[in-house]
Amino acid sequence: MKLDFWFDFSSPYAYLASTQVDALAARTGAELRWHPMLLGALFREIGQVDAPILAANPAKQTWYYRDLERWAAWWAVPFRFPTRFPIRTVLPLRAFLATGDVGFAHRVFEAAWGHDRDVSDPAVLRDLGAPDDALLRAAEQKQALIDSTAAAIARGVFGTPTFVVEDRWLFWGQDRLDMVERCLNGWEPPA
Repeated sequence: MKLDFWFDFSSPYAYLASTQVDALAARTGAELRWHPMLLGALFREIGQVDAPILAANPAKQTWYYRDLERWAAWWAVPFRFPTRFPIRTVLPLRAFLATGDVGFAHRVFEAAWGHDRDVSDPAVLRDLGAPDDALLRAAEQKQALIDSTAAAIARGVFGTPTFVVEDRWLFWGQDRLDMVERCLNGWEPPA
C-alpha cells in the first residue's frame, strides 16, 4: 500500500504527524512518500488566510495552543510554539527536495516546533545536516516546489498534514492517523 504524506514545515500539526508517520508506515508495511508543499501558496490558491491560527478568535486561538501542547504531551514529543510565526519555510523545503533526506526533514520539524530555531537560516539548516551543496542547489528546486504544491492542490489537499492512501483516500490532520492506519490495514472508508 502507498501512503503519501503532504507537509510544510510551517504547520505545527504536520510536525506532530511527522513524529508518528514513519512508525505507522513500518507497522503497516506501507510505502511512505513525503511530499513537501508551500502551504501559504496553497492557502492563497484556495482562498484561505495564510495563518488560520492567527485569524481565529481569541478563544479558538487559546484552544489551538492547548490542543498542540496536548498532542505533543500525548506523543511525548518536544513542543514550543515558535517566536517567529508564521515560519518561513521556502529554503528548508527546497533543501529537502535537493536531498530527499527524511531524517533532515525530521530534524527541521523538531528544530522549528520543538526548540524554536529559525529554520529559514542557512546556518541552522547546516547545523541540522543540510550539506552545503544542498543549500546551493535549493534555488534550483524552485520549480519542483511549485510543481509539488500544484500537485497537492490538484489532489484536493487543503491543509497539512494530509495523508493519501493508495491514491484514493484523503485524510487531513494528525488526529486522523488511526483512520489512516486502519485504511492501510484493509478498511475501506466511505468515499
